[in-house]
Amino acid sequence: MSIKDKIKKVIDFLLKNRNVTIADIKTIKPNKVLNQKHIIITGASRGIGYAIAKRCILEGAEILITGRNEKTLIEVSKKLGNKCKYLVFDVENINDISKLIKEAIKIFDNKIDCLVSNAGINAGVIESNDDFHFVTEHAWDKQMNINLKGNYFLLKAFVEYWEQCENTKGNIVVISSNRSKKIADSPYAISKYGVNNIVKGMSRKAIEKGIRINGVVPGTVTTTMTGYKNNGINENIFLEEQAGKRAFLPEEIAEVVNFLLSDASACISGEIIACDQGSYIYPSFYN
Repeated sequence: MSIKDKIKKVIDFLLKNRNVTIADIKTIKPNKVLNQKHIIITGASRGIGYAIAKRCILEGAEILITGRNEKTLIEVSKKLGNKCKYLVFDVENINDISKLIKEAIKIFDNKIDCLVSNAGINAGVIESNDDFHFVTEHAWDKQMNINLKGNYFLLKAFVEYWEQCENTKGNIVVISSNRSKKIADSPYAISKYGVNNIVKGMSRKAIEKGIRINGVVPGTVTTTMTGYKNNGINENIFLEEQAGKRAFLPEEIAEVVNFLLSDASACISGEIIACDQGSYIYPSFYN
């Protein structure tokens, strides 16, 4: 690490710890609103996906979680108990989507109620690309293939599956990002903007068959990917660039998703719901 980087790290640390915000999050008491629903959750090994999976089970659902690492999926499924099954699936491999549906039908005894499309790749995972001057073709293709192309064909396949079902209407919730609502030139933001339009575009036709599709756009969430050790629990979640000056816990996002998966939200489809206290209208280009 260069001297410049060390100085920057110290300054960032001092600025971050000048103010302290500790989460005191209240959640709605589980009321079995997802009782007997069969729900697939992609990218459920950690963070937001794991919080959603945990909440779904508390609400009475049976779930199928997917991810790329079988060892991690086994560990997570054991934690979540016998109402959780797992399947290795990479959303980037669109040819495997039909296999996912077939396996889910077997696991759920021929009935799939909901899909939570959470799998995606973070902007900084591939390489630094918040400035278009430094974006490479590799970073662009990777994020478009997973975040945009993967979501498009995943949603397409599930809508077509439900269109052929007589007794199941279907419900999809897609996890996007509040960067999709800001002016930004990174592949990540562009891909998530595209995801929002997939939700809006497909929902117009899908609702004719009773299939609902909604999107959730979280702000900065306290996951290990964003630098938090305990998903924000008992950690300083102060965040200057957010409108409310704080980051958000995975459990908070899961609460919103839980409502959208339930029949209580039957009147909602084609919506992009921001979970960032209005940060997307905050006067900042990149935060």
